[in-house]
Amino acid sequence: MAKLNDIRELAEETAGKVSRSPREWMEYLDTAARLYRYPFADSLLIHAQRPDAIACASMELWNGKMRRWVKRGAKGIALIDDSGRKTRLRYVFDISDTRMVQGGRTPFLWQIKEEQREDIRKFLVDAYWLEGEETESLPGALRVLALEVTEELDEA
Repeated sequence: MAKLNDIRELAEETAGKVSRSPREWMEYLDTAARLYRYPFADSLLIHAQRPDAIACASMELWNGKMRRWVKRGAKGIALIDDSGRKTRLRYVFDISDTRMVQGGRTPFLWQIKEEQREDIRKFLVDAYWLEGEETESLPGALRVLALEVTEELDEA
């Protein structure tokens, strides 16, 4: 139970830290973007324990479906599992904690390729009617879109 309380405290501390600093929030978002399938609470704990994590899964998934063995001595990333009657910890491991065995697979890691950037930028500009010099690059277009969305939310 003490370990569960320690992980709860870590989640609270990390949530406070990322909400007080734009730099910390951006660093958390880097982690969350790589682990987009995880809910906020889980990605927050992964960020707190292994901010460089790339692809996380349970030992059972790595060993079974992916046929990648978790290395001996690898330290799991503790997540809070409150899906059952009793709250407990469950552990996931980053791909860097695994090694490929015969017939093993590497997970698909989503990324934008350089040749896709301009098409994505054009789509965003056209779909959201973005204007201005800043929209001439993908990061700029994303920034303008984010500002517009947050302004709309503030007005609602």
